[in-house]
Order: sequence, then structure tokens, then C-alpha cells
Amino acid sequence: MAETRMNEDSDLENFLKEANAFRRNPKKKFKKLKELDMFVLDNSLRETTVASVYAHTVTSKRAIWSEMKKCGFQYYFVESFTSDTRIGELFLEELISQKEDLSGAFGFADLWEKVVDGIPQPEPQVGLEKCKKFGINHVMLEFDLMYHKIDYNRFNMKKLCKFMEDRFKWIRANLSPESLILVNFRDFSSTLENEPARVWEVVRFLATLPPQERILGIAYEDLGKSIMDQMEVWTKAVRKEMDRCGWEDGQLLVHIHEQWGLGNATNLECLASGATGIWAGVCSEGAALGHADSCTTLLNLIRLGNTVVQERYNCKYLREAAINVTKITTGELPFKRTPIYGDRALDMVFGFIHSAMKDDPTTYDGFVIAKFFGVERSVRVTTMANGDMLCMKLHELFGDDDQFTEEMGNAMKQQILVNAREGRREEYDSAAGLAILFDQAGGHLTPAMANAINESTDNQPRIEALISEVKVEWDKWDAADGVADDMIPFDNFYSGFMAPYFGCYRCEDTQQGLKALDMDNDGWIDWFEFKFYLIWAGRQYPDVGTSRELLDKAFRYGLIPAMRDEIVTTMKK
Repeated sequence: MAETRMNEDSDLENFLKEANAFRRNPKKKFKKLKELDMFVLDNSLRETTVASVYAHTVTSKRAIWSEMKKCGFQYYFVESFTSDTRIGELFLEELISQKEDLSGAFGFADLWEKVVDGIPQPEPQVGLEKCKKFGINHVMLEFDLMYHKIDYNRFNMKKLCKFMEDRFKWIRANLSPESLILVNFRDFSSTLENEPARVWEVVRFLATLPPQERILGIAYEDLGKSIMDQMEVWTKAVRKEMDRCGWEDGQLLVHIHEQWGLGNATNLECLASGATGIWAGVCSEGAALGHADSCTTLLNLIRLGNTVVQERYNCKYLREAAINVTKITTGELPFKRTPIYGDRALDMVFGFIHSAMKDDPTTYDGFVIAKFFGVERSVRVTTMANGDMLCMKLHELFGDDDQFTEEMGNAMKQQILVNAREGRREEYDSAAGLAILFDQAGGHLTPAMANAINESTDNQPRIEALISEVKVEWDKWDAADGVADDMIPFDNFYSGFMAPYFGCYRCEDTQQGLKALDMDNDGWIDWFEFKFYLIWAGRQYPDVGTSRELLDKAFRYGLIPAMRDEIVTTMKK
């Protein structure tokens, strides 16, 4: 027995050591991300081209350009130049004719464009010549270290580096002595898996150039096939080699394609492991399944407490830009469950309390995405509302009017109590519901109030029919306990109605949020408590066409915000 006890103590000690390792080790990574002055090379003009259902036009390029500029990105790609004339070149001609500032513009160009008998040739160099033609001074040279047409025994890394050095000299002689130059390892992951020495030789060559000859930095990409652990160690290896050779200020920019759902996590892992920035579009649209975009990356840094990027970029506009560029590219809004900029992203209740990294894990605090993007919390009128709140709600929904005073708010509060004593369970949070209450309390309806009531009255039969359809589903769950009493316990209500919107029933913030529905605090949801929000949704959104749409409006714009308010109230206690 004593031996068993000793083993248990030892096992517990080992378990706690392993569990707490997560707390110790990631702090370095989180600190890195929190303090990272991330370099963003925007690729919205080019990356989205390969994702577009519709061919880009000069007009669509101009629209994307405008969104990119609003985000405050200083550096950006304008085109990938080849022997073909692309739409981006026509757009460039327009920018030049309108004397737009192109001082931050980059062009893509192949390091070599022709291979003869296994050897890359110095001519032609169409991409670079077009950069010269359009006055694009900054270049990303792209190359491969495992291209099947190249004989890397004959064209070894020493010859490749000499080839690269000659290109640098050409760029500085023909574009600008101040040209910002990046080289992109296009097959970075495959080479490190199979021929890692090649990567080392090129990195070492670049890092040991004389300081006055060094380029801006290294770019690399992964097609989404590698896991985070691989990208972590490969990024660290490159960064450490750069630093060992004294190239601490060299940029290391990552670009992660999506394939298996790991894109954004891998992107952050690379940034925490030594990458200094990203080259990406503001939204995820791109080749195949897309890529880790700058909007998602920057917002993740911000939620971890990074203030540096907020000073460098217009981060509050990122969400709108991502939505707009997606629509320009695809003709549709982003998928509604897309993190950060999907329609459902601001509904978030889960993670609301503990979503920011805090030194004290018990602290009730967090990054609220809706608040960050300026989506203000609305005053919500329940039977607990006071006169001041009712007055605020009048101004919120109907603007300014001499009648909207504290005295009127108090009169409306008294009317709520009268209605309750008479057994009239009314809804007051919608425009129509509040206008009816205002009228009952002796107010003179404004034109806006009259319109709200009339519209609600006209739609009432149809909305009642939709509510009846929801009631049929309710009755199925009501009968589950053998008693049809219009009462459903929390767990049944979650299974029947909430599950599409919340992934975790027993999470702390969900349980707190459910209190917003339990108006009489008896631990059950009764039909009236739920119907309150359905009536509100029908009045507030009279054009809903189905019972499912009615439920969706009730949850997303009524219940979820009310739950968020409940959590805030709990946090303040």
C-alpha cells in the first residue's frame, strides 16, 4: 500500500510537471507575439487573382487597391510579371497616369525564366524588365531548389548564389540603388525535408553578404502539407543561421497556404519561432483552399495584447477590408462562420471571459472582438429596465424628441409594472414594442414610431404563423420529461435550439449567459421566456421568411447579445 502511495505521489508530480510545462514554455512564444512589430507585405491584389470566380478587371483591382490602402499597409505587391500581358499591367498604367504613389510597390519576378540542359539561363528576364518599365523598384525573386528540370549537381548552390548575386546587382543598377529585395524559397518545405543543406547554403550566402550589399530579407512558403512542429523547427533553423551570421535585422517573411485546417495556427507558430512578418492578402481567398490572411493574423496578435501592430496599421478597418475584398473577388460575402470577418464572428460568447492571455488565469477579462471593431452594445429593455434605460432606448431607436425625457422613461417603467400585474407579458425591446409601451404610457407617437407599429401589425399574422412552427418543435422537447407544461430544462433547450450557435453547453460563460433567458430564475426555460425573443425578432426583422430565419435572428441579435450583457454584469459583481 505504501509503495502504491509513493507511486501515486510520483505520478502526480510528473503529471503536474507536464501539465504546467504548457504554462511555462508558451510564455516565451506569447511574449514574442505580443511584442512583434510584424512586417506585412500585402498580396491582396495578386493572391486573390488566383481565387477569383470572375476575371479581375481594372475596376476590381482599383477597388482592392483602395481597401489595401485603408488598412495602412506600406508595402504591397502589384503584379507577378511574365511574358504575358496581365490585367495588373493595365491597372499599373492607370495608377501611373493618375500619379499614384508607388514607392511601396513590389513586383514578383522569377530568379530565372529559362532552363537549358538542366542549367538556368540569365536571359530572358522579363519580370525584371517589366519592373523597370513600370517603375517598380522593389522585387521578390522567386526560385526553387528542387525543380525537376534543373541539374543541381552541375548548377550547384555556389553557382546559384552567384546567379542570385548578379540579379541583385542588376536590380540596383537598373531599378534603384535603394531597391528592397526579397528572395522567396518557393519549395521551402520540400527542400528542407529532402535537401536541407541547400537551404543552409543559400541562407548562409545571403546572411554573410557585406552589410551594404545585403537585401531586405528572405521569404518562404508552405503549401499546407507541413505540420506546425515542422514549420517551427525549420523557421527557427533559418532565423538562427541569419542571426549567427550577424543578419539580425534581416526580414523573414512567411506565407502559409491552407490545406488541412492548420493554416492560421501554423502562421502564428512561425511568427513565434523567428519569422518577422508575412506576405499575404487581407482575406484568405487564394490558390486552392486559400491562405493564412493578414486580417486573421493581426487580430490574433492584438487579442494576445500586441499594441505595436495597432500603431503601425489601421487594424480597426481590417475586418471591413477582408469582407470587401472577399466580395470583390468572389462576388459573395465571406462564409458566415469565417473567424474574424464572417457574419457570425461578432456573435462570440465563448472565450469572451478568458480570451486574452492574462498573467492571472482567474481574471475575468478578455478581448472582445465586437468592441474592438466598434460594434456598440445596445440598451436592452426587460422588465428590470429603469427609467433612464428606457429613455436611452428611445433615443437609440427613434432619435431625439422633446418627449424622450427621464419622466417619460419612469412613466414607461410604471406601465411595464401595470402590464405585469395584469398578466400581460409583453415585449418592449423592439422598435414596435417600445413604441407601443410609449403610447400606453401617455406619449404621442412620432411618425417613426407609428411606422414601426404599422409595419409590425401588418406582419403580425405571418410572424405568429412562424412562431407557431417553432412551437411545434418546442412541444417535442417539452414532452421529453413526460409533462407538457411549456417548461424545458436548460440541457433540453440547448440540445433543441442552442446547439447550432454554441459548441459547449457546460462552459462557464454559457451557463452564465443562459441566465439571460431564465427570467424568473427557476432553472428552467419556459415558453414565454423564449417567445419573448421570437416576438422581438419578428418585430425587429419583419421581412424574415421562415421559422429558421426567425430563430436565427432571435439568437444572433437578441439572445446572444443578451447573454453577453449577462456575462458583463457578472464580471462587474
